[in-house]
Amino acid sequence: MTQKKTDWFFNSITAMQGDMFAYAFSITKSREDAEDAVHNAVIKAFNNLPKLRNRAKFRPWLFKILRNECLLSMRFRRRFSPFTEDIPAEQKDLETSIDLSIAVSGLSEELREIVVLYYKIGYSTGEIAQILDIPRGTVMSRLARARELIGFSLKGEKQ
Repeated sequence: MTQKKTDWFFNSITAMQGDMFAYAFSITKSREDAEDAVHNAVIKAFNNLPKLRNRAKFRPWLFKILRNECLLSMRFRRRFSPFTEDIPAEQKDLETSIDLSIAVSGLSEELREIVVLYYKIGYSTGEIAQILDIPRGTVMSRLARARELIGFSLKGEKQ
């Protein structure tokens, strides 16, 4: 592998590090497991970089590897821990942020994963479909269902 390609790879990884950790944390719910999954995904991606034919598809390809690493980690650990404040709140209203975090953590894994990819990381529904290997329509319906459930959860807490 050329030095230029290696530099491009590590510059790309550096730029995505925060998003990768946030995504891994949303799946594993553990700081240590998320860090391990990110580390393992970077190694696997680097080793398989010659197989990547189109650099434009690098990000979804990498996140698919990361997702697989998270799921592999969870199979071995089977930990269920409550959502924590390890990821800092982005909203100015801390109470709303905590309520929203609790509502998101109450979603099923498949809905929570799509919410994080869409809202936290900023992927389009098409990119999410590529990462999860599901139809775009399924992504859109799960996203709509997640919004509905979060809304119900937040309305229930205010009453």
